[in-house]
Amino acid sequence: MNPNLIPAVDPAGLPGPPWLFHVLLVFTFFLHLVFMNLTLGGTLLAVVAHLKSGGKRDDFRSVLAGRLMAVNNYGISLTITTGIAPLLFIQLLYQQYFYSATILLAPVWFAMLLLLSVGYYAAYFYKFRGAPSRGSGGGLWLGVSAVMFLLIAMVHVAVNLVHAQPEMWGNLADSSWSVFSDPTYWPRLFHFVFAGLAFAALVTTWWAVRRAFAGVDTEINTAIAGWAWRWALWATVLQVVDGFLLLMLLPRPVLLGIMSDGAVTLGPLALAILIGIGLLMMLARVSNPGENRGLVTGTLGAMTLTIAVMSVTRHQVRVLYLEPVTSQFSFQVVPQWGNFVLFVVVLVAGLATVAYMVRRVLTSPASGADAA
Repeated sequence: MNPNLIPAVDPAGLPGPPWLFHVLLVFTFFLHLVFMNLTLGGTLLAVVAHLKSGGKRDDFRSVLAGRLMAVNNYGISLTITTGIAPLLFIQLLYQQYFYSATILLAPVWFAMLLLLSVGYYAAYFYKFRGAPSRGSGGGLWLGVSAVMFLLIAMVHVAVNLVHAQPEMWGNLADSSWSVFSDPTYWPRLFHFVFAGLAFAALVTTWWAVRRAFAGVDTEINTAIAGWAWRWALWATVLQVVDGFLLLMLLPRPVLLGIMSDGAVTLGPLALAILIGIGLLMMLARVSNPGENRGLVTGTLGAMTLTIAVMSVTRHQVRVLYLEPVTSQFSFQVVPQWGNFVLFVVVLVAGLATVAYMVRRVLTSPASGADAA
């Protein structure tokens, strides 16, 4: 490709060693993925549950839709908040490529602000003008919210592909739609969608089983757990199939890089595959999750671990995509340890606050129609 298309490295340099920011990028992106999966997958699952229930509040699937969107009232905010840190580290490490990608896709990149606002407000309209508060209806608002979040996911996948492939920039300058011609675009998107559905369904199952064991609305929670568990199973099946397809569609140099870099790249990938197969076995062996509280908790833990490991693999794939061009540049390191310490303090305080909020929800859940 024409190297003149790639901007120069920021002369201000990096405020710390590159390896540190690679670690922080993967860690903070994992935190973002947890809440993103709940938001995207939870909203899509809520749409299905609402449609299956006919929008009637006395149906257990309508109760499930209300719970998912009640969680999303917080989950959307946490998705946005936890997305700031990985965005910061991407800009530090890959500013030449990331900024160029957002400029090439500027209309849809800026449109995300509108999509996010509409999706957020639609979620609240469903809560206060739909089944959770009025006993029926609200499906239109729920559908709008799901479409907005899906469109946001599509934008992020596009920007990720473009910033990792500078050789595409010439074509994109003529037509932004050419990003859809990348063979990995749709498998990447569906990988996120299936992961979100599976994770949201498992969290829903875990919460319903927990409440059923506590003797709260046992019949409804048992029904919710069984329905959501089946969704978790089939979404995981589709995700595993799609994951292998995505792996095979990666550009040959990237795939060879994964296979030839030894345990550094093969280790996380092999671990993710093994955990994925293990998840399928755990999900398939249970027909009534209400009777297997420990297994449900273990399955949710295994899926969370899978998200963490896949965060590592995803970053390694990005590194391999960009290796031909990043090898031509070198960063100047100008440490700013004071700012780094401040960031760590704020990060730890933020995580502690979120952990406290989650603990309060689990130990002192709200009651009534607005309860999550």
